[in-house]
Amino acid sequence: MDRELTTQDIIQVLSSYSAEHLKDLIVDIHPVDILEAILEYEGDKRELINKLSLDTVVAILERAADEDKYLLYTLLSESQQKQMLREMASDELVDFLESVEPEKAESIFKKLDKDDAAEVKRLMGYGPETAGGIMVTEFMAVKSDMTIWDVLHLLQKEGKEAETISTLYVLDEQDVLTGAVSLHEIVVSDFKTKISDIMNEKVISVTTDVDQEEVGRIFQRYGFASVPVVDQKDQMQGVITSDDIMEVLREENTEDFEKMAALMPHEEDYLDTSVFNLAKKRITWLLILMISATFTGLIIQGFEDALSAVVLLAAFIPMLMDTGGNAGAQAATLVIRGMAVGEVTVKDFYLVLSKEFRVSIIVGLILALFNFIRIMLLDRPGFLLALTVSIALFCTVVIAKAVGCILPIFAKSLKVDPALMAAPIITTIVDALSLIIYFSLATFILQIPA
Repeated sequence: MDRELTTQDIIQVLSSYSAEHLKDLIVDIHPVDILEAILEYEGDKRELINKLSLDTVVAILERAADEDKYLLYTLLSESQQKQMLREMASDELVDFLESVEPEKAESIFKKLDKDDAAEVKRLMGYGPETAGGIMVTEFMAVKSDMTIWDVLHLLQKEGKEAETISTLYVLDEQDVLTGAVSLHEIVVSDFKTKISDIMNEKVISVTTDVDQEEVGRIFQRYGFASVPVVDQKDQMQGVITSDDIMEVLREENTEDFEKMAALMPHEEDYLDTSVFNLAKKRITWLLILMISATFTGLIIQGFEDALSAVVLLAAFIPMLMDTGGNAGAQAATLVIRGMAVGEVTVKDFYLVLSKEFRVSIIVGLILALFNFIRIMLLDRPGFLLALTVSIALFCTVVIAKAVGCILPIFAKSLKVDPALMAAPIITTIVDALSLIIYFSLATFILQIPA
């Protein structure tokens, strides 16, 4: 096949040829593309999927979205289902079982081999967002006294079952992790070389209870292809690959963005989510923020006499509130991002606050100066009013930057997700503070009643 195939081309191939001919025809087609073709096929999907080899079916199922996995599974015969479950990696089996309703999961679980069932049950005992919950137990383990020749034979015999063979892990008699050796080192070494001579004894590992976000930071920091998972006694339990952690990071980033936008996190794709569910996810925070914004209205009412005396004061309120909210959101976003990738910790509180304070002085002065010039040239309300608005703007930016960096770190110290302390909450707090500052300055500088 010399050209890139469209989904319709793949459907045509799958529906037109027998299983015997398909094996060679689809060898270069990615499982994701085959999956898309099967899902879009308007005829009997069972007819297409039953033409595929077991390896292809497993590859397709592992890449399918949660809502599609069970559909594909039901298209197989019972014997095919058992074979497929036997071939699936342990972490994929756990994900599959967790993606369906309890009664369906129980039915699938009964079809597992005894050893697979025990392994899945053990993995499901770990927290779903921990290293133990996302690890896979199919990895290549070797002994330090093995030669390269021994390892190559072992790879030929068992390598196909492993999730990854880019790194082999050296275990002692008690399965304690003592080292690691890359496939590259094995390939370029002499057959008689012992693993103990080339292995790296300083292996970075994680325990089963480590949060998946921390695992993600380790991958980002060191650029590993895989990270070993051990128990409290350093006994090897499994391995997490870069493919697994990429999906985790995508989900975590999506969740953080949703929280930062005052949305309740959800797992469904936007287009697959019902209008009612979308509304339900949004209404809680909108209600909270609407009620909290009542304080802004109370502050304005409290300075009603000032507004009556100088009506033009009201014209600058939106600009002050918007600038304050934007300044706070900038600081919060950078701090939250820094904590997410491990650049900022709770211990860095004073360093972060000091840096943001200096930034706010520079930014605030520039904004205040430009704002003063703009008001004097365009609005011409008088020197004192322009000065009042500009000083209030400067103070608002300084306070907004401080609030924007303090709240996420404060949340982290309380073991609350920092993303919750993002733009909407910060904007509400900064709005209230900026109005208090604005009207307080107005009553002092313009000598009007409070």
